[in-house]
Amino acid sequence: VGGPVHGVVFQGRRYDTGDRGDYLRAIVRLACEREDLGPDFRTWLRSYVTEEM
Repeated sequence: VGGPVHGVVFQGRRYDTGDRGDYLRAIVRLACEREDLGPDFRTWLRSYVTEEM
C-alpha cells in the first residue's frame, strides 16, 4: 500500500496463458516462429488441419 505504480505501453500480440485457448494459441505461434522447430512444425500443422477438417 502506498508504493509506486508502474506502467508500460505494450504493442504486439498478447496472450492470457491462464486461458486454455490463449495458452494453446501462444504455444502454436511460438513453435511456428522458431527457426529450429518452425518449418517442420508448420508442415505438420498444415497436414493436421487439412486432415481434421
